[in-house]
Amino acid sequence: MLIGHLSKLSGFSKDTIRFYEKIGLISVPKQRSANASYKDYPVEILHSLRVIKKYKELGFTLEEIRELLVLQSIKVLDIAKLIGLMEIKITGLDEQIEKLHAVRMQLNREKQSLYEKQLGRIIELPEMRLAA
Repeated sequence: MLIGHLSKLSGFSKDTIRFYEKIGLISVPKQRSANASYKDYPVEILHSLRVIKKYKELGFTLEEIRELLVLQSIKVLDIAKLIGLMEIKITGLDEQIEKLHAVRMQLNREKQSLYEKQLGRIIELPEMRLAA
């Protein structure tokens, strides 16, 4: 299958597909189409790209996805291992959520502090005073 068709079916741009190939995330046999100037991508690449897309949407990095694909290719990726990797990902997300919540609370405190000041009054940001 030509890269344009693969791009449409996978939802990845041609450049992204080429990038994934360049970094070794997908491996394409050295096979060319009947017209030797075009690379012929096997259907298995579409499956790999769909896996990559799914795990990217779940927040996995390209390096983490590479590890999953390697584990799958050497037939050691079982459900328990995948669940463990997902639990690690969930823990990381929980930590990010806590940090974001703390930032949100700080922003609300700062906003409340500004409401308590006179509206319409020009203020100087602390960082600007320190830099002067």
